[in-house]
Amino acid sequence: MNWCPVEWPTQTPRPTLAGLEAKQSSKKAAKAALIGISVLIVMTLVVLGFALWSEKITIPKMMVEVKGFVNELVTGGIPVHLQVAGKSEVVRTSSRDVKELLKEQGIQLKPEDIVLPALTTKLEKNIYIEVIRVDVKKEYNNRAIPFQAERLANPQMDRGIVKKVKEGKEGLQREIWAVRYENGIEVARNCESKEVIAWPINSMTQYGTLSMVNRGGQDLRFNRAVEMLATGYTYTGKNTASGIPPSSGIAAVDPAVIPLGTRLYVEGYGKAIARDTGGAIKGNRIDLFYESENEALAWGKRNTRVYVLE
Repeated sequence: MNWCPVEWPTQTPRPTLAGLEAKQSSKKAAKAALIGISVLIVMTLVVLGFALWSEKITIPKMMVEVKGFVNELVTGGIPVHLQVAGKSEVVRTSSRDVKELLKEQGIQLKPEDIVLPALTTKLEKNIYIEVIRVDVKKEYNNRAIPFQAERLANPQMDRGIVKKVKEGKEGLQREIWAVRYENGIEVARNCESKEVIAWPINSMTQYGTLSMVNRGGQDLRFNRAVEMLATGYTYTGKNTASGIPPSSGIAAVDPAVIPLGTRLYVEGYGKAIARDTGGAIKGNRIDLFYESENEALAWGKRNTRVYVLE
């Protein structure tokens, strides 16, 4: 029988230097990690404890902050404030810049939209990002073009007489406006074009410049002529507004139109002087005195021209 030599007890292999160093490094790393976590926990507890003590943070708020901290620690996401078309929210993201965040949130941009800050801006914790929705709409407006009132002197017409010989008519202009809206609110408008559809037609008025007329072979110079509604009246038993008894050639007038004491020439009546007033004599009205009621009735009521003499 052959026997194999066996050592007893069995000898374990001797540890090498490299193995000892690796084991020692692993222990140091584990110890360092444990110390780091312990320090982080202690610091967090100290900060939260101070905040609670100073009443700057409440329990619910503290829980939110702790939850956010843990979420940020685990997922690597950071909170950012995002406002789109005036609506704000806080989102957590691991995106690197603004452009990537908007893509992550499914926010599509139109060429006119404004993003603040720029799309290439790097994200950081609690950064504020705003997306302003911009719309530009067209408005088509019709605007009236006012006409001009033209005046033309007529030396054949009595001074004070005005006659319209042509009516005016407004023109029409079509305008195209670009109206800019930001988040649904109008912020600017710009007129892009104007087109005249119809040109205005100016009115024409003639005014007299003649200051002398000949009546009964006598030249009468006057300051102005007035078209008036004339009536006839006779004795009433009362004196005139001037305090004198009425007589032929006395006229009742509205002092706001013709001052008392003014010398007149009335077509169809002759010369007169403003000495009286009347309750119904207002504006361009005149009442002519006659010696008899029949004469007054014969005159009746008619339109006539009255010259205010110099």
